[in-house]
Amino acid sequence: MNTVTEEKFETFIWDNKFNTDVDVVDTQHHKLVDLINRLGAISAHQTSTGELGDILTELANYTVYHFDTEEQLMRQYGVDAAHQGTHIKAHRQFTDQVMVAAKILLGSTDVSGQLVAPLLKYLTNWLVQHILGSDKRLTQEILALQAGASHDEATRKANAFMTQAANVLLEALNEMYSKLGDKTLEVMQKNQELEAEHGALRVLNEQLEERVKQRTAAVEQANQQLLANNGELKQLNEKLESAHTQLLQSEKMASIGQLAAGVAHEINNPVGFVNSNLGTLGKYIASMFKVLAAYESEEANTDAKVFPKVELTKKNVDFPYLVEDIPSLLKESQDGLARVTRIVQDLKDFSHVDEANWQHANLEQGMDSTLNVVSNEIKYKAEIVKEYSGLPEVECMPSQINQVFMNLLVNAAQAIEKKGTITVRTGTSGDEVWLEVGDTGKGIDPEHINRIFDPFFTTKPVGKGTGLGLSLSYGIIQKHNGRIEVNSEVGKGSTFRVWLPVRQVQQG
Repeated sequence: MNTVTEEKFETFIWDNKFNTDVDVVDTQHHKLVDLINRLGAISAHQTSTGELGDILTELANYTVYHFDTEEQLMRQYGVDAAHQGTHIKAHRQFTDQVMVAAKILLGSTDVSGQLVAPLLKYLTNWLVQHILGSDKRLTQEILALQAGASHDEATRKANAFMTQAANVLLEALNEMYSKLGDKTLEVMQKNQELEAEHGALRVLNEQLEERVKQRTAAVEQANQQLLANNGELKQLNEKLESAHTQLLQSEKMASIGQLAAGVAHEINNPVGFVNSNLGTLGKYIASMFKVLAAYESEEANTDAKVFPKVELTKKNVDFPYLVEDIPSLLKESQDGLARVTRIVQDLKDFSHVDEANWQHANLEQGMDSTLNVVSNEIKYKAEIVKEYSGLPEVECMPSQINQVFMNLLVNAAQAIEKKGTITVRTGTSGDEVWLEVGDTGKGIDPEHINRIFDPFFTTKPVGKGTGLGLSLSYGIIQKHNGRIEVNSEVGKGSTFRVWLPVRQVQQG
């Protein structure tokens, strides 16, 4: 974003991150940016209704033309129906709001930047999030189809580009921008109403002093409402910033999971053949020892002075020690490789990169894998106590549930100042299962307990935490139709219990 003049009117600066690699879409996006910039350029000075009407009419018409192009592409390539629905809904809401804003502006006697600025800001912010969200996801699917992918493969690739958590956040962004657009129109309408009221006040001032007082009171009330509307807009902007940050954090965690799985896959092959080679080497050495034993047997039946050089060499290399130590070395090496293999398997189980869809999973196995992944974070702070009850398999997205477990375990370890205990328990109740992480740490202050799931809230020192771990965990469990319960006592520790349904209810 950049300013056109020294006044605070922002315009759209194009960046390569907005490219979708579908030429017709990118070309039309450039045209929309040009129209918004032209609107920004005239918003900084008093202009005529005619000049403003021309640019607004062109912007509205081109918006309709661009949205029609995108919707034709959706139909042409048979884009995923669910995405088409949300995408087209966003188009319709945006078009309706631009049309209403144009009517408000063209019906006003004052078309200065005071009225244009709210519309300009809304147009720019909406287009940024729409290109980076819905349009990027759409073009990913189209590009996959053009490359020869099936519809299912293209949909999966597009959904993988925008992770499950990202899709939920983008839906929230679309809803938020719909409300933001309505509030922007309210502000513009209020400005127009205030102009009319001020004009009426000037006329009534000449007729009746009491009427002036009444109208002044009405203006004050309108100003209070305007301040309230501006407060609501500020809150919406704060929520939008929070949603953007959570979206980035979700993408970051997905990338870490993919990296972990990739490293695990690459390590598997060399570990496999080294382990096989060590096994074969052990057999070869055993065979060589048999040969050497045969030589020693023959040597014992002859005069010892017959092989003086052999006797001297065995003494110099400490041959009996070698015979004893070589099998131990092979055994230790094989044990080390077995440990590497377990770590690699835990990384794969934790990331579940190839399992992005809903499936039935063993939560206790997922907790064990997560404990192994974060063991370096915990082992110097706490002893782990497991009290598993033997849970049934739960319908969930394992990689996301493992992310929740990791956040709870790391928080528990960080809450313990010296040496303590982290207890992991599981259980069932009706159609639900529960899994809890309890620690013997410092606990949570009562005044903080109701805020721990708020985005960006943290009691950790600056640079030690983002305040997003519990917020993201709360969102993941909500998406699984579950809940998180917290029980904490200052000085004694905290317990977080996660409840999940064994089966997800199918939406009709």
